[in-house]
Amino acid sequence: MRELLQDPVAISFFVYTLAIFGLGIYSARLSKGTAADFFLADRGLGAWVAALSASASAESGWVTMGLVGMAYKTGVAALWIVVGTFAAFLFNWFVIAWRLRTSAQQSDSLTLPDVLAAPHRGSAATMIRIVGVLIILSMLAAYVAANLNAAGKMFQETFDWTYATGVLIGAGFVIIYTITGGFRAVAWTDVVQGSFMIFIVIVLPVMLISKIGGWNEFWSKLAADPRSSTLTDPVAGNTGLALIGFFALYLGIPLGNPGQPHVLIRLMAVKDKTAVLRGGVISSAWVVALFTGAIFLGMAARVTFGEMADPEATLMVIATDSSIVPGFVGGMIIAAVLAAICSTVDSQLLVSASAVSHDVMVKLFGIELSPKVQMVIDRLAVLAVGAIATAIAMSDVRSVFDFVLAYGWAGLGAGFGPALIMTLLWRRTTGWGVVTGMVVGVATAIIWKQFPDLQKQVYNLVPAFAFSLMTIVIVSLAMPKPRNDSASAADAAAR
Repeated sequence: MRELLQDPVAISFFVYTLAIFGLGIYSARLSKGTAADFFLADRGLGAWVAALSASASAESGWVTMGLVGMAYKTGVAALWIVVGTFAAFLFNWFVIAWRLRTSAQQSDSLTLPDVLAAPHRGSAATMIRIVGVLIILSMLAAYVAANLNAAGKMFQETFDWTYATGVLIGAGFVIIYTITGGFRAVAWTDVVQGSFMIFIVIVLPVMLISKIGGWNEFWSKLAADPRSSTLTDPVAGNTGLALIGFFALYLGIPLGNPGQPHVLIRLMAVKDKTAVLRGGVISSAWVVALFTGAIFLGMAARVTFGEMADPEATLMVIATDSSIVPGFVGGMIIAAVLAAICSTVDSQLLVSASAVSHDVMVKLFGIELSPKVQMVIDRLAVLAVGAIATAIAMSDVRSVFDFVLAYGWAGLGAGFGPALIMTLLWRRTTGWGVVTGMVVGVATAIIWKQFPDLQKQVYNLVPAFAFSLMTIVIVSLAMPKPRNDSASAADAAAR
């Protein structure tokens, strides 16, 4: 402990952490004690808070660790993910956001299963909620576990703590301020953490490339790397079927964006249409800068450090190297990694809690809860989901990038993305079309991953998304036309 108190990296890191923790606790003073406030901050987010919070919650430790590590291995070809993600962000904000916000307000929906079930009645609506809750609890538990895995690796690499200690500290930190402040705490802290993330991943590549000798020297050394001849090739040397698989991965990853409930609740919480439009511009610019910086950081690290046992630990290696950055800057770098992790985990815990307390207890079982009891249940749900995810993370150390993409991101993206898009944009969508589409999407994502040869050729989210979309259309057309006007009302309001 004495060594940590004398380490400038540790000092600046802990100062930042305490500041974020304090902000989360302070936000609790504005709580109105209602479910709508705890889960959606009373639908009052402005453009900057909504944009940075949505963006930061979408891009977790897989960006500051996983994407950096992928760029280290792949090179400039990783930039294709910037193109796809930028397009996905534009779609989310300028096509989906206001329709979703309008639909959620008209139906008094607090969760994504709420929105999907609202236009329908009877057993179809009930099944949408049941399937939606199961997808959220299973996929988000895996997703949170992957991010806690990243926290464990971060503390292990930086402070030489055990992996388990790192997981427990990361989990404890984010669970406490999420329980205390709810959605408002999550949104406020995400703004600070999102700003921190982008500052670090923009500054560090510039520093490393300058240290290498400038752009020309960096590029020539990257091209001359003896371990790979494709680092400067835009398609990483892929041809034929391999090229199709390459684009399926890098352009297929962004397909998951319209299906992430921890991102979509930000869109449901935006206060007005002006905030949506401004938020879309801010968020799209933010993600281009963040992804581009992370990719160039990975490539610059390859040139600077050569062979690395774990490229996902690039930021931790830089933070603890006093020849590159001063100690207090190193602490800020570690803080940025934790920021990326926490900005997603807190949102996912809140969404999981809403699935338990709102979708299950209130909507499915019809249990009437007093405001005080509701607050207790909400917080217990956050604690329970956090504990389960922590137990999963403690059991194994794996690649953050691979685990997040293969299960959490793909399962949520295929389970909810097509269902939400069709619900908001196609009036002919039926309840059973939504249910079967959700089931087919998640099942395909899980089953496809069990066949390594298939997964190597085509990223599982791509066929899962496509099969889910087709299922919704086929089943909806095969059934009587729905008798509601919810989709058209939301569409009219969006225009």
